Amino acid sequence: MLSVKHKSSGFTLIELLLVVSIVSIIGTFSVVFFSRFLTQNAVANTQDQLIGQLRKAQIYAMMGRQNDSWGVVFQSNKIILFKGSSFAERDTAFDETFNENANVLIPGFPEIYFTKTTGLPPSGSYPVTYSIFGNDSSKQFTINSQGVVSR
Repeated sequence: MLSVKHKSSGFTLIELLLVVSIVSIIGTFSVVFFSRFLTQNAVANTQDQLIGQLRKAQIYAMMGRQNDSWGVVFQSNKIILFKGSSFAERDTAFDETFNENANVLIPGFPEIYFTKTTGLPPSGSYPVTYSIFGNDSSKQFTINSQGVVSR
């Protein structure tokens, strides 16, 4: 008696559905993690950029660059380095603007300027700590009475 064996080549429908569902689940999780990574990165970049601009404004003021005070403001997702002791009365020709991620917020961050020659911030209650938020990520930095900015 002869027995016939059928050799099957290929995948069954159940195997294909299982692989497609596993790939879909992994893809969904990777999108969520990548989105979170981008937000955390945007918050860290904003912190670095803002600290850098505050230090730059203080150095410009201490140097007496353009014979004036220098300051920094954060508004409409932009960091603006400005010449003068008030953002409203600044000389716009010297503005340096840096765009930031729309998901990043710095609530309660006022315009901060540094006085010409001394480089000191305006009198107030220092040290002051500000927080930068983006979805579920946050970073902080502090400005002391001497204008020193630290993480």
